[in-house]
Amino acid sequence: MNNKRTSLSHLLIYFGLLASCATPNPVVRLTPKETKTTWENGKEFTSYYKDGIVAHCAYQGTNEKYIIFDVEIINTTDENLLACPEKMVMYTDSGKWDPLINQIVYSTFPIYAADPEEEILKNELAQSQLEASQKNLATASIAAAAITLPVLVATASADAHDTHQRAITRTEAAAAAAGTTLDMMDFSQEMNNIRSDLIYSSTNAWINYSLRKTTLSKNESVRGLVYFKRPDLTKYQDLRVDIPMGENNYISFYYRAKLYYPNKQNTNQTVCK
Repeated sequence: MNNKRTSLSHLLIYFGLLASCATPNPVVRLTPKETKTTWENGKEFTSYYKDGIVAHCAYQGTNEKYIIFDVEIINTTDENLLACPEKMVMYTDSGKWDPLINQIVYSTFPIYAADPEEEILKNELAQSQLEASQKNLATASIAAAAITLPVLVATASADAHDTHQRAITRTEAAAAAAGTTLDMMDFSQEMNNIRSDLIYSSTNAWINYSLRKTTLSKNESVRGLVYFKRPDLTKYQDLRVDIPMGENNYISFYYRAKLYYPNKQNTNQTVCK
């Protein structure tokens, strides 16, 4: 009977593992539709000049949340130009001309780039909340330890040579529970430390690597990473990125998404069938 139960348990575990086996996500590459390009450190840049403005754009990479582009803007005009990443737009379809309203109509909503200043503010607010939580945990830990330690020490001394079953008092039970509470507080503190490190890394990336809002005088330039919320690239593979150059004036970059799916021939990861 025990052998049958063991075999059944093994089968349940096996089927559970099969059910939970994750399908690998495709690896994404974006290639420019423009054939006249230049390369820098493995990134393929498309460059355009329009009305005294030069714009360079290259696909940087993707993560679970964003499609990222490396963008540089150069102002060669006599007028100041405000480079605003949050006003850059990505379209997931090419659009169709509607003669009734005399403009291009898109079947999907435009995706505006993330605003680094807003993301930095969000992170600083989250960090402030996390620091308050850590202080509260530290205060609670000190209070719990102050109550628990004297009782635990007395109980440990009494139990040193006691191997028999015995009754315990409510105070001793509370001390044991407080010990568990301390363990949970330590775990929460560790989790908060991990969250703090992640927030710090994210803030550092936005501050030092993203394209920040900048006023460009003549012959000045700005360069950085621009982040667009990632669309479903299995549905939308023709992308257009518009970089504004003032009111109702854009430099447009066109890309084609290519999806590479892992398999047993080109990856060491487990693939579910």
